[in-house]
Amino acid sequence: MIKGGIGGANTNRGGLEFENSTDLVARIKRDLSGKYQLQDHQYAIKNIVINSSTPSYDVVRIADNKLIGIITKQNAFYNALKETTGLSNTNNKRWKPDEAFFNFETNTIFIVEKKWQQASGSVDEKMFGFVNKRRLYQRIFNHLTSEPKPTVQFSALFNSSWFLYNNGEVQVPAYQDYFDNLREDAIKIFFDNYDYWWFGL
Repeated sequence: MIKGGIGGANTNRGGLEFENSTDLVARIKRDLSGKYQLQDHQYAIKNIVINSSTPSYDVVRIADNKLIGIITKQNAFYNALKETTGLSNTNNKRWKPDEAFFNFETNTIFIVEKKWQQASGSVDEKMFGFVNKRRLYQRIFNHLTSEPKPTVQFSALFNSSWFLYNNGEVQVPAYQDYFDNLREDAIKIFFDNYDYWWFGL
């Protein structure tokens, strides 16, 4: 959103830049290249639910050359879902996660929702929908008939320049209730950067 409350191209441009600069695969390659190797993942034709130009990546631990998970995003999430569990989307809407990490070792699906802002706007209300999104993702995996079923963990990645500092001035009190409510609903909060331990990395 443009300063002064006017929406427009600046929102899209700033949000896209934020999404690209916080790409999980690029961050792991930059920060954890000594521990993990990321390789292009190729889906079998039978597992392609939706054609997507968005790549997915195998996460291989270098120490024992073990495949520990798949990183994907957007519509490609549903191809990974089909391949790893045999499931299809059971919700009426097809949600498109900004980042998704299928961690095979912990049997956990980590979802990241990114929110970039430079003025108050609709994102303030959207934040409270995160817990319901987590439930909807979890509902898909609950259709598996055997235990242990994967657990969905949900996180929110915000730009600190607005949500913490309001472009230089301390902003925390304005959003403290939001952050506290998200944490009470077990939503992990990131600002600009990831805590890799949360993903089991």
